[in-house]
Amino acid sequence: MMNDSDWFTRVQQLQLPAVLPLDALPPAGAPLSEWMNLIREDPLLTIHLFRYANKMLASNDVSVKTLDQAVTLLGSKRLIALSAKVLRVQADSASTKGLLRAIGDSLLAASLMRQWFEIRQIPWSEADYWMTLFYDLGLWVIWLLEPEKMESIELGVKQGKHRDALLRDLLGMEPRAWNEQLCLYFQLPVLHETVTTTSLSDSRIQAFKQSALKFFLPFSHELAFVVRQDWQSEALEALCRTGEISLGLTEFRPMLKRWVTSAAREFKLPHAALAARRLLAQQPSSTLPARNGFNDHDMALASKLSKLPDVGERPKLSNAWSATELRQRPRAAQASGRSAIDLFEATAAPSQIKRIAVDLNIQREIRRQFRNQQSWYSPSEIQESALYGLQRGLSLSRIVALEVSHGFWQAFDSEGCQQHSLLQTLKLPIHSSDILLELSKRVTALWVNPSNRHKAEKSLPPALIAAASEDHFFLRSFAIGPDITMLLYVDGFNQPESLNAVDYRLFREYCADWNTALNKMRP
Repeated sequence: MMNDSDWFTRVQQLQLPAVLPLDALPPAGAPLSEWMNLIREDPLLTIHLFRYANKMLASNDVSVKTLDQAVTLLGSKRLIALSAKVLRVQADSASTKGLLRAIGDSLLAASLMRQWFEIRQIPWSEADYWMTLFYDLGLWVIWLLEPEKMESIELGVKQGKHRDALLRDLLGMEPRAWNEQLCLYFQLPVLHETVTTTSLSDSRIQAFKQSALKFFLPFSHELAFVVRQDWQSEALEALCRTGEISLGLTEFRPMLKRWVTSAAREFKLPHAALAARRLLAQQPSSTLPARNGFNDHDMALASKLSKLPDVGERPKLSNAWSATELRQRPRAAQASGRSAIDLFEATAAPSQIKRIAVDLNIQREIRRQFRNQQSWYSPSEIQESALYGLQRGLSLSRIVALEVSHGFWQAFDSEGCQQHSLLQTLKLPIHSSDILLELSKRVTALWVNPSNRHKAEKSLPPALIAAASEDHFFLRSFAIGPDITMLLYVDGFNQPESLNAVDYRLFREYCADWNTALNKMRP
């Protein structure tokens, strides 16, 4: 175990990256307000600006407490130069994914704080926003230093362990002490035990506000983290009861949806709204009043999704094994109008019952978001929410996304595969299998199950069969424009119920909307 000095030494050697891509920055001649609105959602970049501005004052104290103050000191030229100079996060690394989730939690917490203060009629300032945002800076830094250990901590929390206890064991000190050390080092605002006032009335207001900050700061961050983990958890139930008492609201849980919806609209960048969007997907919208979340139009669309025929352009799906086999199919069957999917599923597993673990509310809500082009800001955001929906909505255990690289299908993203290195590092020669070649040429889907398992073992690469180690799994290729760009593997590993025809239908429909959403993002 490292001690606090070991951790601090690593922090001093750390080059803190920014989240905002360089090509997302406004042009140099853009109004300063445009720069500030964008930078406001990248707290890591803001740390550099705060620290530089404080150094300009030749002060070891925290004199700069807002972005406005920092920009006033820096001026537009220094602001633009610093924003371009700071290193950026690595787009697809494990540390970046965890870091963005943690930043998303903090942004959601800041929005919750502002809304709660409005309810209680407590003054809220920009300085309060930044103090709230940096309250969990320690988590961001650990994600940069030890992403694998942070993944283990999040897994431990899902298994019922207490996050603070796990962090304490990792750090060798209290998480709050760690955070305060970092804020002191980077010269960032923190909550002080006492405040200085100039009048009796101001003293009373500040004392009331100070008391509210001390309670709501940790509460907002814990709530943002827990609600991202599981909307139905006992931990969230306990927090909702606490919220009802502290805010004097009898319907804290339904109101939470409204607050999170507001947060998703308040922040425009993908990482800022990620936690909020994933939270929205977890919520059973059909049981909540329309006034507390989605509007009437959205609710009507969501309730009809299962009844509506598929609309909009989407690639034709097929479950054909190969072009050769298609040509060998009897002409009578083709003339009957039955698709390749129908012909294949006629010999597949007969079960037509939806598995208990499948949550249609989640998958319908994400499909609704897929169909709304204004819901998304980048392909990476679509991917994050799509993988989440596969796990939580369709209850699929292991998911691997592969891309074409030098004649191979190679894994570049995965979920649920931490203990399955063969899937995480999957690499398949495209020309080693007629099926892979077919998947590489057109959009199609395939369901491997006990009825065709013997055929799959002969037709699919041995590396895929060995990595899957499952009787049931699905494959699906994706196209961006005319090109096949992604291959998806999913299964129901360790699920109490086997995947069936209903799962396969829902999977194909879900992927079709996902693929359409990706194409709508094309420039």
